[in-house]
Order: sequence, then structure tokens, then C-alpha cells
Amino acid sequence: MTEPPPPTLSSRAATISPAAAARTPWQVLVVGAGPAGATAAHRLAVRGLRVLLVDRGSMPRSKVCGCCLSVAAIAELRLFERGAARLPLGAIPLRTVRVAHRGRSVSLPLAGGAVVSRERLDAALVDAAIMAGCHWLPHSLLTGLVDGGDSAVATATLAVRPAAEAAALPTTITAECIVLATGLADRVRARVAPGTDAPTDGHDGAEMPDDNRVGLGTTLPPGMADLPCGELTMAIGSDGYCGMVRLEDGRIDVAAAVSRVALARRASPGHTVAAILAVAAGDGGGAWPSLDAIATAEFRATPPLTRRAPLVGGTSGRILRCGDAARYVEPFTGEGIGWALASGRILAESLLAVEPGAEAPPGPAAAAARYEVAHRHRFEAAHARCRRVSLALRHPAVTMAALEAARLAPWAVRRLLPIVIGGHAGVGFP
Repeated sequence: MTEPPPPTLSSRAATISPAAAARTPWQVLVVGAGPAGATAAHRLAVRGLRVLLVDRGSMPRSKVCGCCLSVAAIAELRLFERGAARLPLGAIPLRTVRVAHRGRSVSLPLAGGAVVSRERLDAALVDAAIMAGCHWLPHSLLTGLVDGGDSAVATATLAVRPAAEAAALPTTITAECIVLATGLADRVRARVAPGTDAPTDGHDGAEMPDDNRVGLGTTLPPGMADLPCGELTMAIGSDGYCGMVRLEDGRIDVAAAVSRVALARRASPGHTVAAILAVAAGDGGGAWPSLDAIATAEFRATPPLTRRAPLVGGTSGRILRCGDAARYVEPFTGEGIGWALASGRILAESLLAVEPGAEAPPGPAAAAARYEVAHRHRFEAAHARCRRVSLALRHPAVTMAALEAARLAPWAVRRLLPIVIGGHAGVGFP
């Protein structure tokens, strides 16, 4: 059961009917309205392209996420805002991060980050895309995808539910390019047009490590803990780690990455997270939510967190993946939202780029090749660094040594922290 969004955030209505969407020759169809999809849709619409943004749910909506905006995410939002009104996020600046393990903890300054609920962030990004001229069609589940091969379009089949009580309408959308920003749960297979001699692309091509962890998340009422605003708490246990932070509306966001083996042997996801917190806190943790509250909370889960899937689907270059659907690494460093925003930006820039001396953007194959190069340049080193951090945290001795070093030489850790989390102190949230 998904927790409903805060009542102060109103639902975003569709800007086009399913029938009208089916009649329109779209230049870009973006499937998935998270940070990656909404960013790509906004940037393309600003440049005058006919863009349709669809999502299987509605806005606002909650997501399993730590809700932290890294320094890189703040920089991406500033780039985003150059073409739109300033986003009314109501974000809270993050000042410190407290890391706890086996009864020991250390507090470090965390200049430049912020925290904001996904209900507010995602809805604001979708609003900006709509204001830029993008059409919005919620409650639209992608059920089929065909790469047109040598034809000028690709085709998507959607099951659109225009109202809660209505039956889903099968709707066929054609577009020159289809962007899959479908998140970690991406299960989309792209068929090729009849007569095209090419392999089928699909989720089966995704690469996932054997030690992959899954994400768990919930939100607690404001009074469930004494966590201060502006502080991120990271609790590290033998079966994973858990981040806790207070949101802009007072609720407490709890997000964890846990071992699948530990999840299978515990009575519930809540008991798995409570066990991690118990190991981390030792005799401390007085400001944290009670273990009983965590154990009985209703957690939502993600698919395995670390994955690599093909950036380009089919054969023509008209089907592209971005955001978590393409690449994601277990997110201890808190860079997930920043990666999604950057991925959407890079994809849009690749589609819009004009070669020197050319009069128009490149064709789909050239744009897809440009996107693959730009994506690798932006993310390969960052993902490798994040993967090394997550693997190191699986070893208690390494974690204890890092905490002891932070206690004895906090000045050194303050210099190293921006390197670990992929940002630079001093680039702050206003």
C-alpha cells in the first residue's frame, strides 16, 4: 500500500485526452515522470519540440528515496531553472551528517546539500515541464513498444485510465523518439518492426551483481523522533544501512539499502531495518524513532538497486533509457537524485545537439551514439566510486576504522567527504 501524498499538494490533471494524444505526431514521448523523465521533457519542450510526458501514476506521489539533494543535484536544479520559474521546493538545507555504527557516531558538516520530499520535488519538475509546453498524461501504463526500424517513428502502446472508476483505454502513441525513464522497475521490451533483422532489446540485458541490495522506505509522523532539521543520520549495520532525515513538512523519511538474505530471514522489512538501527545505535540512538515503531511501520521496497541496462533499445536509436532505468548504483553517497537530473539533461542535450556547420540536430542513430558517449563520460567514474564505497561498508572493520579516523582527524574527513559524495563544499543551497 502506497502512502498518500500530503493533503496540501493537489493532483496534477492531464493536459490532453488519450484520444488527442493518439492523434498527435509526437517528436518525443517520455515514459516516466520522475526527475530524469521530467528534466528531459522540460528541456525538450523549452526548445519547441512536441513532447508528451506520461506516468503510470499521478502527481504528486511518494517514492522510496532518501530525499536528499546532493551538491550535484543542486547544481542540476540551477541549470534546470534557467529555462523556468524558480522551483517552489521548500527544501531544507542540510548542515550535518551523523554516521553511526556499533554504538559509535561522528557528526560532520555537510555544506551545500538539501532535503525535500519526492512528492514536492517530482510535482514541481512536472509542473515546470507543463509550463514549458510539454503535455502531461498520468495513469498511463506502458504495455508495448515497437522500434520502427527504418521508419520515421517508434510506437508505444499505453493502458490509460482517465478516471479512477474508468476502465483502462488501450492507446497507441507514435513518436520520433521514445525515452524510457521507467526507474529501477524497468521491464520494458522493445520489439522491432516486422521485416527488420535485429535482436530484441529488453530487461533481460540488464546486468546486476550477485550481492545486490534492495531499497526499503517509509515515512513516519513528525513526533516519532527528535531528529533535528538539517541533519542526515546514516546508521550502518551488518545487514545494510539506513538513512533518516526530517522533511520540509516535519515527517521523517526513512530509507534503507538491505541485504536480500537478511530480508528473507526477518519477519518483515520493518524488522530488518530495526535490526540495522539496533546494531548501529548500541546504547545510543535516543533521538531516533523507537525500534518498535520501525519494526511495525509499513515499508515499500524497490527492485535490486545496482543495475546496468542498455542505454539504446532496438536498432534505430529511437528508443533511449535514462535515469535509474539505465544505470544505478547502491546509493550510500546520496547522489541518486542528482544522477537522475543529470541523465535527463544529457539525454535532451544529445537529441538537440547540432554539429558545427549543420542546420539541424543529428538523426536518431547519431544522437544515440552521442548520448552513450556523454553518459559514460558523466557517470562511469562516479558509479565506480559509489560502488567502492558501498562495498567497503560491507566490512565492519573498515567502517569502524573510518569512524575512528573521523573522530581523531575531523579536519581531514571534512576535506575527503566531498570527494566521497561527489561534490564540493561551498557550493550551497540558497
